[in-house]
Amino acid sequence: MNRSAPTAYPWVYGLPVAVYYAALGIFQGYNAKYYQAMGIAADSTQMMLLMVSLPLIALAAQPVWGMVGDRMKWRNTSLAIMIVVSGALVALLPARGGFGWMMALSCLFAAFFTPIQPMMDSIILEDMHRQSAPFGPVRLMGSVGYALTNLLLASLFEGRFHLVPWATLIALAALYASVLVLPKLRGHQRGRVRVPVSTILKLPHMKQLLLLVIALQLAMGYFYSYFTLHFTALPGGTSGNLGLSYFISAVCELPFLLFSHRLYRRFGVGRLMVMSAALMTLRFLMTGLAPDATWLIISQVLHGGGFIVITVAMAMYINDTVPDELKSGGQMLLAVVGYGLARVFGTFGGGFISRWTGGTAGGFLAMAGLCLVAFLLAAPYFLKIGPLDGVKRPQPEPQGDA
Repeated sequence: MNRSAPTAYPWVYGLPVAVYYAALGIFQGYNAKYYQAMGIAADSTQMMLLMVSLPLIALAAQPVWGMVGDRMKWRNTSLAIMIVVSGALVALLPARGGFGWMMALSCLFAAFFTPIQPMMDSIILEDMHRQSAPFGPVRLMGSVGYALTNLLLASLFEGRFHLVPWATLIALAALYASVLVLPKLRGHQRGRVRVPVSTILKLPHMKQLLLLVIALQLAMGYFYSYFTLHFTALPGGTSGNLGLSYFISAVCELPFLLFSHRLYRRFGVGRLMVMSAALMTLRFLMTGLAPDATWLIISQVLHGGGFIVITVAMAMYINDTVPDELKSGGQMLLAVVGYGLARVFGTFGGGFISRWTGGTAGGFLAMAGLCLVAFLLAAPYFLKIGPLDGVKRPQPEPQGDA
């Protein structure tokens, strides 16, 4: 693949990334509180069903949108459709209709909102690859947007959770305007021989990488479902300290994002994720054994070596190695294993794990064990082979549709 000469760094691409993660921070962080404030979820079962609807629907919707994006004339068109429909569905949330109405809206919202990030990543990554520009600084803007949103809006929403849908709608409107700065990129399968998504799994080392992603993201799924409950149950676990801990976790992503391109080129995605497995083992061990919230705040420093390393390094590797015809489908596949499966496990399986292990603390110790097993199995494999950094890009021959 020929690359053009380096140009000025495209910082403008960070704008839609920052706005997207701000919107995610609002809806993901406060939608449960909105349901409670509106009296929609009458019991814990209804709340669980509302919360799990997003990742469950994402498991089906993201691969479909990947195929759609790869086959449309412009991938940007599919991105715009997702944002507009997501905004329309959020605007319907305040219309009181009970649990059934809210469940239907949540499922529809998930079908359009959850594929936004991988579709946007596929557009940005491909264009930055053409420019030989590192992705990390642009993704850094997402961490900044998420951190500032949690820091600034926590006090605003306290006692005013009815504002959550309107704040989300404003963020989605800003997102629609901001994605106009992105370059228009075609769907590579339009008018060509179809390339099946299964081609991705045939790439060297891809199955092993995805299995490691699944193991580590299952642990993160438990974290996202139960960290707040665990934190607030400990001495010192106030709402203010909780907001501070999330802010620290977002800020600690910045060092990796600033140097992600160099680290990825030097060590490769497999070795970086092995490092993540070790750091996540330590982090969840600290979380499970913590006597008070202070230790949980300290443990958030290790967040910068976990989720962000896994998702960014894998997104870069997929963009570098999958055939052009599967740029969108590859990022959607990563979203399925990195978001959908993890969140479903965290919501459904997390409750059983907590009961089996004697509470949320026991669950975090179990997640430390999962990460340790992943480290012990993955380290010998990925440390033995050369760095998987996308320099050699295997391009399987396109296959016709069956």
